[in-house]
Amino acid sequence: MIINTKSKCKLMVEPLTAAVIVSLFFSEAIKEGGKALGKGAADTFAQLVNTIQEKFKAHSIAGILTQVQNQPTEPNKAIFQSVLQTQIDADEAFAQKLKELVEQLQAQDESIRQVVLSEIELTGDLKAKDISQKAARDGSVSQEMLKGVKAANIDVGNLNQEA
Repeated sequence: MIINTKSKCKLMVEPLTAAVIVSLFFSEAIKEGGKALGKGAADTFAQLVNTIQEKFKAHSIAGILTQVQNQPTEPNKAIFQSVLQTQIDADEAFAQKLKELVEQLQAQDESIRQVVLSEIELTGDLKAKDISQKAARDGSVSQEMLKGVKAANIDVGNLNQEA
C-alpha cells in the first residue's frame, strides 16, 4: 500500500467522509501542534474544528469531540467518526462546509508527504518488495517507509525513496 499525499494534511475528499476528517484531525502535522502548517492552513484547520464544535454543540454531543481530543484512542476515534458521519449524512450544508475547509487546507500547504507501511501490527509475517517513493518537485518533502511496523518476521527488499 502506497499513500502519496501532497501535504501533511492533504486527503482525498471525493466524497467527503468522516474518515477523512478523523485522519486530518490526527495527522502528524496536527499532532505536532500545527508547526508544519503555515498560518493560513492553521487558521483553516481552526475553522474546521470550530465548525464541527458548533454542530456538535447544537446537537448536545460536544462531549464526543472533547473526549476524542483529550483521549485520541482508537475506540474514541471510531465513536467520533461514526457520530460525525451521521451529522455529515444528515446535513448537506454542514457536509459542504467541511468539504470546502478540507479543500482549502489542501490548497494552502505546498509540502509533500509520502508514507509507506506505517503503524501496522501483524501476528504473522510481512513481505514488502519493490516499493518506491518519488517526489518530483522542489519544496518540503517528507518520506517514511516501515514506520512503527510490528510483525513476527519482516522481509523487505528493493525499497527506494527519491526526492
